Amino acid sequence: MLWNFKFIGISLAGSLTMALVSTFAPLPAQIAILGATVSILAGLFVAYVEQEAEREQQRAELLEKLQVPVALAPQHDLFDLYSAFANSLAGLAKHPDPILRQFAVLKLSSVIEQVRSLSEGVITFTGTETWRTVYEQLLQSPGLKDYRSVSWVKTPDYWQDQPGRQSMRLNFFVAKQGVMIERVAILRGKLWAASDDLPSPSVRPWIHEQHVEGIRMWLVREADLINEPDLLCDFGIYDERATGVQELDEQSRTIRFQLSFVPSSVRLAQDRWTRLLLYAKPYSELLTIAQKKNGIDGDRAT
Repeated sequence: MLWNFKFIGISLAGSLTMALVSTFAPLPAQIAILGATVSILAGLFVAYVEQEAEREQQRAELLEKLQVPVALAPQHDLFDLYSAFANSLAGLAKHPDPILRQFAVLKLSSVIEQVRSLSEGVITFTGTETWRTVYEQLLQSPGLKDYRSVSWVKTPDYWQDQPGRQSMRLNFFVAKQGVMIERVAILRGKLWAASDDLPSPSVRPWIHEQHVEGIRMWLVREADLINEPDLLCDFGIYDERATGVQELDEQSRTIRFQLSFVPSSVRLAQDRWTRLLLYAKPYSELLTIAQKKNGIDGDRAT
């Protein structure tokens, strides 16, 4: 800065002016000029400090805005999405039509809400079976050792469509690969009458097939849970990693599936599982009792 032309020129001009004043002006005039000069310098210094504080605040605000892209920079897949989203917003800002802007803001608000849910570790699928893609990836993910599932069976068609059968085959496959799978089936009254030792023949093959394929099955009547309404739901627990809740209509069609990686949700599901086992009975024991009672072999009992 000392070798800057403006600094040197202004300094020389000021020095020469003060030299002339000191030589030719009377003492009161010299003191007045000196005071004015000091005041000007003080004012410039205060103004500089204020401008520097304002610039510092602007830099802080800019860095705060840049925290997101900086944090995303190592995550190439997410950073590419962020860049594409930011560029799309910049393109949208160029459209002057207020109607477009109004509906764009409404649509984007919905998207932001979905992204916020994802950032909290929750994925929601509504009115679609595409949730099974994530479900199947979780079952086959490395390190998965335990999968516990609760099936609220309201109709004989439960998981009997093509997507359901495919998911069952995957259950059998991962069970053979060493994943411990346990399932509690909550059966509606017409599917397991109080007077029957075993469930109705309409659902018994589905239950027995899982038993044969190495899945540990537990059965409980829906009526036994009348005082525990929060236990009446379809959900799964994937180790300590995640939990999924499936909402079905009365025809066993998926309304909504929500997968949560939030630890508190996993703990809640584990508590429900523990409480359910207080009411459930192992299918293997029920089968043995039915065989002994009827004096028939296992195949005929099922």
